[in-house]
Amino acid sequence: MIERGILYVVDETTNSMSQHVLILLKYLNRARYKPSLLISSDSYLLEHVKKLNVEYQVIPGIASANKLNSGGIAKQIDQFIEEHAVNLIHSHGYQACYVSAQVAKNRNIPHVSTVHTVDSATPKKKGFLNLPYNKIAAMPDHLIAVSEAVKHDIEGFNSASLIYNVVEADRFGETLDTEHLYRELDLKKENNLVGVITRLSPEKGTGTFLEAAAVLVKDNPNMYFIIAGDGDERPALEKQASNLGISKNVRFLGFRRDVAHILKSLDVVVIPNLAAGLPLILLEALACIKPVAVTDVPGVREAVNEEHVELIPAGNAAAIIEAVNGIRADQCKADTKAQAGHKLVIERFTIPSMMKPTESLYLEKAR
Repeated sequence: MIERGILYVVDETTNSMSQHVLILLKYLNRARYKPSLLISSDSYLLEHVKKLNVEYQVIPGIASANKLNSGGIAKQIDQFIEEHAVNLIHSHGYQACYVSAQVAKNRNIPHVSTVHTVDSATPKKKGFLNLPYNKIAAMPDHLIAVSEAVKHDIEGFNSASLIYNVVEADRFGETLDTEHLYRELDLKKENNLVGVITRLSPEKGTGTFLEAAAVLVKDNPNMYFIIAGDGDERPALEKQASNLGISKNVRFLGFRRDVAHILKSLDVVVIPNLAAGLPLILLEALACIKPVAVTDVPGVREAVNEEHVELIPAGNAAAIIEAVNGIRADQCKADTKAQAGHKLVIERFTIPSMMKPTESLYLEKAR
């Protein structure tokens, strides 16, 4: 059997992208494919890659590739390919797609790229140094969308396959520590923890979450609001919490890798996204058997309905308040939904459901 070399080129370090790539590296059929990795910087991912016996190289410039500096970055990627057998490049992220497309074209190597979110597929990053995404998305030989909503958004740019994100259910098992955050934040178990885990950018709706928190805390002074994640919007969100007078009850945790432990500690998980897509954190929260309130944006109903979660309109603080209060008022109903969501995830969003179509695509495209 011919072994095909698959080179993964990754430009971001978000939890969802890291987990996605890690699953590809862990479960790729090594009898048919030999994976290798080029990444901008991700100590968490690299920590696992070393255990998987995957050859890798850190190229920091991948995350900032543009029309001015991409030549030097492409040269480093080209040198890696020169020293390794590579039959296909699989890129993840805007910049990785851009620079990988140049290398793939010069070397006549097939190139596929995964689009992880709808907001990354909008025509942005225009200007002298950058091209809009619709130009970048046309460069690979094929695109992979992680939800139907993303696929719909990119279909005009290139050919695309739908391959859903999945979760490793074992990571979210019963052995996780349910008091992890309580000890870290020096809180008592009778405190209620309501949280979001997300990149802090406008399309994630965290500002709406804080508006809801300001109302909820008036009737629930022992309720604390956890925000795990980082991003350009963090200073503005911290100022918003201060202006709302709720800083004492809001905890900004920053970028975290212990997502499973954080989820297990939360009483309610809120996903207030404004942009369309199927958030990986939704699947992870359900794998943890947690009550979830999630905005009813395009993409979410591809996975869940009212039997599994509380669906709420986007950008609506009152809806978040109602959902959180409803979950707390009827814990039995909330637990029933969480159990149904857990069953859905472990039966539908399985490792084979991602790996089988991905490997079929590799077999079709790789030379």
